[in-house]
Amino acid sequence: ESFEAGNLEAELLLCRGLNVNRAWIYAHGPDGVSSDLAETYAALLQRRQSGEPLAYITGEREFWSLVLQVTPDVLIPRPETELLVETALELLPADTACRVADLGTGSGAVALAIAGERPACEVHATELSEAALAVARANAQRLAPGRIHFHHGSWCAPLRGVFRLVVGNPPYVERGDPHLQRGDCRYEPRTAL
Repeated sequence: ESFEAGNLEAELLLCRGLNVNRAWIYAHGPDGVSSDLAETYAALLQRRQSGEPLAYITGEREFWSLVLQVTPDVLIPRPETELLVETALELLPADTACRVADLGTGSGAVALAIAGERPACEVHATELSEAALAVARANAQRLAPGRIHFHHGSWCAPLRGVFRLVVGNPPYVERGDPHLQRGDCRYEPRTAL
């Protein structure tokens, strides 16, 4: 499995370096590339070999069939966070107009997934980090213009009114936890972890 994952990552980095899609790679694989592009690809591989998360190198991550922009200012959306979206959707009847809040939205992944699945809902998202909020706003502008109301501030503080559902994926790793020195966590914002 790790060999296959490594091959996929290498392909994705090659696509990024060449600015092409995976189909192009398969169709033109043996054609070769210029030395400049080969150097670009080698630099991307070096970044990945040093442990930098693939999502930060490519600048994107798929979540709930959405391709989200990610930067080191936000946590990388994880597959297990999709369970939060699934649970929220179970609690939100389709075609029911209501207000939903996503606290600590980060990249906007959860808010965007809920807004996409429940278009009758009014979705609000809060975020303490201005930089993360900019990433979430950019994702919303590209994927769901005008669908999400963003608020700068801590958790519920900037919200007003009544909400049918409040979701969030708060920080849960203690400051001295050794996991912070492993894998993607080494590169992600500490305040979000």
